[in-house]
Order: sequence, then structure tokens, then C-alpha cells
Amino acid sequence: MAITRADIAALIEEEYSDTLLNRAAATSTVLSAFTTVPMGAKVQNMPALATRPTASFVGETAATRKKPNTKFSFENKRLEAQEIAAIIVLNEEDLEDATDDLLANAAALGGEAVGRTLDGAVLFGTGKPAAWTSPDLFAAATAAGQIYQVGAGEDDLVGSIFQAAESVDDSGANPDAFLARGGFKFKLANLRNADGSPIYLPSLSSAAGSVDNVAGLDAYWNKNGAWDRTKALGLVADTSSVLIGVRTDIQVKFLTEATIDGVNLAENDQVALRFRARYAYTLADVVGTEGTRHSPVSALTAASGA
Repeated sequence: MAITRADIAALIEEEYSDTLLNRAAATSTVLSAFTTVPMGAKVQNMPALATRPTASFVGETAATRKKPNTKFSFENKRLEAQEIAAIIVLNEEDLEDATDDLLANAAALGGEAVGRTLDGAVLFGTGKPAAWTSPDLFAAATAAGQIYQVGAGEDDLVGSIFQAAESVDDSGANPDAFLARGGFKFKLANLRNADGSPIYLPSLSSAAGSVDNVAGLDAYWNKNGAWDRTKALGLVADTSSVLIGVRTDIQVKFLTEATIDGVNLAENDQVALRFRARYAYTLADVVGTEGTRHSPVSALTAASGA
């Protein structure tokens, strides 16, 4: 029985789907740093605390031993999956003549493109879908007034990082992550705390999941080009407050007979790889005892005129 084009396409899809998925996970700051949640439907509501209960001491007399009443409530945080997609068209002659595996390279670059798009939307709101009602991380820090401009003295780069982390801690969140563009680590290489210890500690392990450390925070370096240097030098966040919903992991489909932008692939000796994934995003506020809300994100910005 002859092997059909559909059979070959299925083999290619299976082989390069892992390449695409691995590349996206490896290059996406968001997928590396934050909690991912599998979604069973396009829209999923996640319960989030809206008000906290309180408690107080009671006395031993009739006037003071009455137990106080309190309450708590929840609200829904909405996760709505939105699709990220791309199609890369390749000439069959190029595939035949290439010394490298062009399909593998295309799959890796496609995965990186998906990760870059997701990072840009979550970190800075670049192309963020309207269905994602939570503000992007930089916008959340800005709205909360948790922006720390690098200056002199206590406001130098080291001081600003600690101030940003302190503001997240003051909100009631747990500052556990520092995010910045990949090259920012070189600015930190020779900086030290007041006690003389280095502020930047590169990981000594190359194992998956190992991360660098900046000022006691896990460091995640953005290397896919999504970082907006005009807005922030770095972000400090509570990673448990950021949820990334995954409705459909990255998929790849090998196309041989489709028409793309009016061009028939088969007639022009071309093939294509179609990439798609569906993600959701939400940012949970920190809720105080009276229902007051605080941002679990702060940002560092460049010195004036820098």
C-alpha cells in the first residue's frame, strides 16, 4: 500500500510539534516564570479571594468575651483562551538543497515567535487581546504607583531593585521573581549589596528549571525580543499572582495543497508549516482585610535622560 501525502504530513507534524513546543517553553519568559493552568474550555473562571475574614482577641468578662462576627467572599477571575498563530511558507527546492534541516529550524523559529507574542502581551500589553481584561504587568505596576526610577545614592540600581521588591512585599504579596531583558544581567555583574555580597548570582547548574538569582529573587531573562526597553528595566512580581491558561498547547500542521494569500502551494512547489496555540492570562490582585486591592507587581525604570 502506497504512502500518501497525508501520511507523510502526519509524520512531519508529530516530529516537529515537540521542536516547536520545546522552543516556545525555552524562550518564553512568561511560560518559564509563571504558573500555567490547563483549561478544559475556551473560558474558565478561577475563584479568587475578594475579602478576607478577620479575628481579634476576646476577654474574660461578659462585656469583652463576645466573639466578633466576620466574613469573607470570593470573586471569579476570568481566563479566556486566545489564539496565537503563524504560517511559514518554504520552497521545496530550498528544502532539497539545504544542508540543515529547514523544517526543524522553521519549527524552532515558529515556537520562538509564539513565545515572543505571549511575552509581549503579558509583560507590556503589546497586542494584548481585549478579552484579557487584567492589565499587563507593567500597566499594573504603573497604576499602583509602584514605579522606581534608578537614580543616585539609595536610589541607585541596587537600591531600586530592593525598593521594588519591598513594595510588592508591602502589598501583601510575595516578591519572588525578577524579570528583565537578557542583556541586563551584565549591568548587575559587578554590583554588590551593602555587606559586599554580589547582587547577581548566576546559576551553577545547567539543569532544566535552574535559574539565576538577583537580590534574593529568581531571575528570568527575556531573550526573544519581547522586552520593551522604552518602558522598564525590570519587573518584580509575585509569580503565584500570574496565571497563564493553556487551552491548546502549540500545534504544528504541515501544509502541501493549501492556498495562502492567493498562492496555491502545490502549483508553486511550496509547502508550509502552520503554528497555533491558545493561551489565557489573568493577574490576581492582593486583597486586604477590608477588600482593598494592591498590585503584586512593581517596575524599575531608567534614570531620567538615560
